[in-house]
Amino acid sequence: MIPSCEKGNNMEPVTVPVYVETEEYVDLGLDGLLFATKNVGAKSPEDSGDYFAWGETKPKSYYEWKTYKWAEPTTEEHYVYDEITFSKYYYLGFDNPDYAFLQPEDDAATVILGEGWRTPTFEEMIELVKCDYRRAVKNGVFGYEYIGPNGNSIFLPACGDILWDEIINKEYGAKYWCSDCPSGTAATILDINEHGAPWGGKECRYLGLPIRPVKSEKAPVANELIFNVLDCLIGQAKQLLATINPLDYSTDDYQSLEDAYKSAVDIRENIEKRDGINRDKQNAVNDAAKRLRLAIIDFKPLPKPSDIKAVDLGLSVRWASANIGARNEDEYGYYISWGELTPKPIGFYRWEDYLLCKEVNEANNDYSQLTKYVTASKWGEVDNKTRLDLEDDAAHAFLGGNWRMPTTEEAKELFDKCTFEEILRQGEHVMKVTGPNGNYILFPYAGYATWQTRVVFTVFCWTSDLVPDYPVRAYGFQLTGFPNPMQRTDRIDGLTVRAVCP
Repeated sequence: MIPSCEKGNNMEPVTVPVYVETEEYVDLGLDGLLFATKNVGAKSPEDSGDYFAWGETKPKSYYEWKTYKWAEPTTEEHYVYDEITFSKYYYLGFDNPDYAFLQPEDDAATVILGEGWRTPTFEEMIELVKCDYRRAVKNGVFGYEYIGPNGNSIFLPACGDILWDEIINKEYGAKYWCSDCPSGTAATILDINEHGAPWGGKECRYLGLPIRPVKSEKAPVANELIFNVLDCLIGQAKQLLATINPLDYSTDDYQSLEDAYKSAVDIRENIEKRDGINRDKQNAVNDAAKRLRLAIIDFKPLPKPSDIKAVDLGLSVRWASANIGARNEDEYGYYISWGELTPKPIGFYRWEDYLLCKEVNEANNDYSQLTKYVTASKWGEVDNKTRLDLEDDAAHAFLGGNWRMPTTEEAKELFDKCTFEEILRQGEHVMKVTGPNGNYILFPYAGYATWQTRVVFTVFCWTSDLVPDYPVRAYGFQLTGFPNPMQRTDRIDGLTVRAVCP
């Protein structure tokens, strides 16, 4: 719920949108449509709430055609897909609107929440394409946040759907009922993919899906409320900037929030000085509010060494619970060039930007002149170092103590003695690695960074060992690269780092 805010000036009222957020509903700035803050039957925005078959008003324990309220079998014993008939909402096309959309008496949102609330049509639900969207975790629950054109936002949990008596597809996208019924067997849904993009789809009517209700009622229009969302966001940003320690945040994130805050204040002051409010001015207020909302959402503290724990897998060393630079086991963490201690922006994983390189032969980068970890004179002054010193070990630099990057032998031990299982977690595939003693760690598919891009869909981490006969490369271990996990890769590439300790 947005706290009370100072109102704007006392100009004469004009007819413009009023953007509000209450404990019950949110106006996202989508043509007057108000979205509920939570699903039907939910106690909080992150709660899945109840699951309903389409056109039913009560949740149940088993979801199939045989238990579907409006399905009638051709025989008492069998519900054959092609032979099901319907007592209501059977296919008549859109020439008969009484059967093309849910009627109020069969709409769970209306029956449970009362008059005014309803299941949205697909045309209304797909309005979410006008929002900025992103994957999000709210109070430990994975889902998607949609930031409307006016800066207000809602959270839709990825709650899956129920087939028979089992929740399936949980945390892999999300599906929500719409009120349209284009055929007897199927009804329309909002189908959110794993990245949060809203799409249209259809599902069998007997499945159990959640409902995010809407209503079209509007609050009285008053010019003094034009800035209400922007004012509240300005207040939130001001409090954040005044109370946090800038050293706990990345320079880019802090600067983005500060810039968005200053811009919002300037826009607020400049527009308030002008006479009247028109659509262009309203759009400027909306844009400032949305930019500030996004900056606040993205403003997260930097990871700390204390976020990472040592996990005993029953091996010769303990493995870190997360990549360095990650706040938890689900985050990708930092991409580091071998022998460097800090990440770089995409585009800077090049020999020209590599700290242990003093000269680059542009005709053939393999002949770069290295300043350390050199085993042949054509690559620089030979020191015959083939394993990282602690001073060049990113894991040790970040975590301290006895933490370090694993050797190739330790990486091979992980591969040889552990079991590997690809699982779905918070909408993404991760590799679960279980040790001989039953303990496990997770590796996100963070991929790796090259000079011009980032490649995902793999698990690829550095070891501390150089490739002795080709010292412009070092060994990484790729858990998704069976059967050979050890990979020779250019030292300049950005790989994730998973630390080990005794």
